[in-house]
Amino acid sequence: MERIDSTQSSAPLATTSQEANKNNKLEKESAPIEDRVTLSEPGSAGQTYGPGFKVGSAYDLLRNLVIKTLQDQGVQVQVSTGDTTIDLTTLSPEEAQNLISDDGYFGVEKTSQRIVDFAINAFGGDPARLQEMKDAIDQGFAAAQDAFGGELPEISQQTYEAIMDKLDAFATQFGNNEE
Repeated sequence: MERIDSTQSSAPLATTSQEANKNNKLEKESAPIEDRVTLSEPGSAGQTYGPGFKVGSAYDLLRNLVIKTLQDQGVQVQVSTGDTTIDLTTLSPEEAQNLISDDGYFGVEKTSQRIVDFAINAFGGDPARLQEMKDAIDQGFAAAQDAFGGELPEISQQTYEAIMDKLDAFATQFGNNEE
């Protein structure tokens, strides 16, 4: 709302609301455009949000959220794969895809083998304890399923099946095929 200064005004006031509306409409039509927002130009993020602030891709945003969550929980963001170390802070989408591929470190085959090796060692390599191994793995997968809202991704289901097949093959080596 403008302040009225009786010493500065020489124009008469609008006498009807119709004239006032007409004046407001003319002011709005002639007002210059001051701000523009374009969502499709990646270079405009710095102009909109200030210097140095970049809005990343959906992958970058998700990766950063996961990294922050892990760090807040005190979990390391570097994963050792034996011969190399994976740094989650610099992992590209292509590298992530390679890690979960059939022959990747987090693929079904290698992950299931690591879990089976751990289970066999944890139970002293005793094939008679096969059902205990399976029960422990069932509990782990059930906890993961609850943590993920009741359903695990397909790769997790495939890994579970591969684990159970490998445990059965382990027991069969000793002539023990309990289920």
